[in-house]
Amino acid sequence: MNDLELFLNWKHYIFSIAYRITGSYVDAEDIVQESYLRWLSADKHLIQNHKSYLGSIAARLAFDLLKKASRKKETYIGPYLPEPIPEKEESIDDEKINFAFLVILETLNPTERAVFILRELFDFDYESIATIVEKSADNCRQIFSRARTAIQSRKKKFEPDPKLHSQLLLEFSFACYSQDTKSLTNLLREDVIAFSDGGGKVHAARIPVPGIKRVISLLVRTTQKAKESTEIFFGYANGSPAIIGYSNLEPSFVQIFTYQRKKIDTIYNLVNPDKLKGFRNKENLIKLGYLRKPTLWEWFIFRWKLFFSFP
Repeated sequence: MNDLELFLNWKHYIFSIAYRITGSYVDAEDIVQESYLRWLSADKHLIQNHKSYLGSIAARLAFDLLKKASRKKETYIGPYLPEPIPEKEESIDDEKINFAFLVILETLNPTERAVFILRELFDFDYESIATIVEKSADNCRQIFSRARTAIQSRKKKFEPDPKLHSQLLLEFSFACYSQDTKSLTNLLREDVIAFSDGGGKVHAARIPVPGIKRVISLLVRTTQKAKESTEIFFGYANGSPAIIGYSNLEPSFVQIFTYQRKKIDTIYNLVNPDKLKGFRNKENLIKLGYLRKPTLWEWFIFRWKLFFSFP
């Protein structure tokens, strides 16, 4: 097995570490490339464990980028959300980190995030983590405990019902498209909140929008502007059903939501073009099964339910 084949065996592992630490699809791709260059120049005879070696390289590179990015986030315009990555329904499993959890990770400082991810998700030992973040092993244990407590205090109990999530996605998208405020009122919680990440590159709400009335007003206004020039697809992003919009063959938005008690409680709108690069090459994503349009049967079933729900 040559150097390239050995590296390709662990490419997905490297990307997973890099993406979870940085929260950036683009940075994770760059880290994979840099890891490969370092792998080529390494003396393979001195490497006892290829997985551990490559994982440590990726973690160090990701941690360095995360520290630099944390300074940029201080001057970021509007809410900062992680970059979504496309997935297929069949690739979703219990080990996937959903988008809402990535948002929670953004509340940790760089060292807390790196330590938590490497220990909790990839089972690095504390000695290896200590080398990566330049802390003592005992200090890393304390950091991990503190980070895990912070995560648990913010983490919601998401209802693990993929069918319900997909059905809500269909109903939500149809209600937005048809400007049906009555249906939206029934789909959203009273305390729903919407986050829009435009990064100053495109127009977007610069503060979170709270409350059902304000969120519905936002949805109606933005959908009205977009529906004539935007092609809508359904897909999956970071373990969750997502609505993906394309304008002139380029991704214009990715919309993801969470729900509680069968009603939508949080909406994430990603419109910063720099964060939508994972959804480029629309035709290829369609061919590979990452994107699909709702069928006429799905629309018919929804209209039928709507007709009998509201006399």
